[in-house]
Amino acid sequence: MTKSLNLQSRKLWFALLLLALTLPSRLINIDRAVNIDEPWWVISSSNFYYAVTHLDFQDTYFEYHPGVTNMWIISTAMHFYFPEYRGFGQGYFDQRKPFYEEFMRENGKETLDLVRISRYIQAGALAILAVVAFLLLSLVLGEVAAFISIALATISPFFLGHSHLLNMETMTSSFVLVSFLSIFYYLHKERKLFYLLLSGAAFGLAQLTKSTSIAMAGAAGLMLLVGLFARDGRTFASRLWDAVKTFAIWLGTAALVYFILWPGMWVNPGRMLNEVYGNAFSYAFQGARLDVTEELEPASFSLVTRSDSFIQFWKLWASGTTFITWLGMMFAMFAVFSKNMDKVVKSLLAYLVILGAAVVVMFSIAQGRNSAHYIMTTFVSFDVVAGIGWGSALLWVGSRWKGLSQAYASAAALVVLTLAQIGFGLPYAPYYFTYKNPFASEAATYGYGEGLSEAADYLAQEPNAKEITAYVYNGMGTFSFYFPGKTVVLKRANLFYVDFVTITEELRNSDYLVLYPITRAKHPETESILAELEGVVKPEKVIYINGLEYIQIYRVADIPESVYEALLAKNK
Repeated sequence: MTKSLNLQSRKLWFALLLLALTLPSRLINIDRAVNIDEPWWVISSSNFYYAVTHLDFQDTYFEYHPGVTNMWIISTAMHFYFPEYRGFGQGYFDQRKPFYEEFMRENGKETLDLVRISRYIQAGALAILAVVAFLLLSLVLGEVAAFISIALATISPFFLGHSHLLNMETMTSSFVLVSFLSIFYYLHKERKLFYLLLSGAAFGLAQLTKSTSIAMAGAAGLMLLVGLFARDGRTFASRLWDAVKTFAIWLGTAALVYFILWPGMWVNPGRMLNEVYGNAFSYAFQGARLDVTEELEPASFSLVTRSDSFIQFWKLWASGTTFITWLGMMFAMFAVFSKNMDKVVKSLLAYLVILGAAVVVMFSIAQGRNSAHYIMTTFVSFDVVAGIGWGSALLWVGSRWKGLSQAYASAAALVVLTLAQIGFGLPYAPYYFTYKNPFASEAATYGYGEGLSEAADYLAQEPNAKEITAYVYNGMGTFSFYFPGKTVVLKRANLFYVDFVTITEELRNSDYLVLYPITRAKHPETESILAELEGVVKPEKVIYINGLEYIQIYRVADIPESVYEALLAKNK
């Protein structure tokens, strides 16, 4: 009894240490950047809240991801911050237009405050998932290695940076990790139904967050398939029935959670499933959604993995990963060949690597998906592998130098490793996701909206800021949430379709022009306007981040007529 209490107390202290080392960096400056995807989800979530409170359950579908868990988070924040929102009869807002922000300000509310509260709720959810993952992993590895693994994963610069944002990547990867660890423990250690149900529920939440978490179903299926050939004294038929029953319970639990937490499933499950998975597969294999491709034709699928995309994803992973993870993965590789490592731990390492690699393969096949955050589960899986590697290295060192086997030495090593992992990202704060490995040519993620809040802060210092109109590239939310004046978005579509009549008209009616040259390589169409300004008119302000030119701010009154003439000459 005393031993059990000591073990529980030890786990509790490790869990508290995990929170103490990870929560501060996640909460500090939590509202300093809005990425280009967040405004879409903030408005969608407000529409979701409106639909649920008006019992319009059929109107709770907005995107094939489907983002339901994130919409519940933002809806919860809305309920606390602006519960009256549901009672004005304003209906549903277009996610691509600024009317939502105008409505909020007309009612004395700021969208940024809603974002901030939502992020606090998300930070709490991520903290709970991290502790659950630690507790599950400790059952296999022990507290030390489990702590290192989860700490390295949750405070790596790439994960930490995205955990500040209301995107779906960190939530998805956290749900997947809990699901993975639960079913692994169930199949390899202790056949308690609780762990199977927990895994299924976490997978259901992962699917409610983002449909690409389907890779977890492959990992679970592989574990069950391998188990069919285990030599455990049972007949093959018995093992097959057990695998089928296990998968049915697991998938059934996921489906139940999926159904219960998505109101749209209560009234029209067929439409919801078709919209989510039909659009997801259509986009992945045909490059567009169903409303573009008209119908999902399996015969037209392209399943040929593009080698350039496959290599590109690995480059993105390498550029966004720290030396701590690299070294840990090397230690894990050495440990696999050690005779002292438990076979179950070796299996755990193998499945984690397979899960991470499978996500890369999946997105290498899919068309039009090449951003690093899509493979967040790969980052998390490999960070956990690295943590296991560091844990085995510490055990090896402790077995040879007795002084280093003491509890205080282990604790010191844990803190040093954790702080080192945070330390790599600190120079990039608050935009941790722009971390770039010293050997990489560029960051895995940049130009995601970071820096535009600084441009808004700069213009907000003007004495008449509320009367200023700013014409801003990618400015919806990323800039407008922070700026007290009027924001007019310079639409990328107008540049892409060479509509300079609209651009010059909107520019003439503005006071400031805010451009985002950091994305000029990704969005070459922006060169058409950048080239006409640079060398002709001097920006009033240039904002640099990590030594890179991110933003140019021009006073419209300083732009000569020749620039407008040059732009109009390009119009189609």
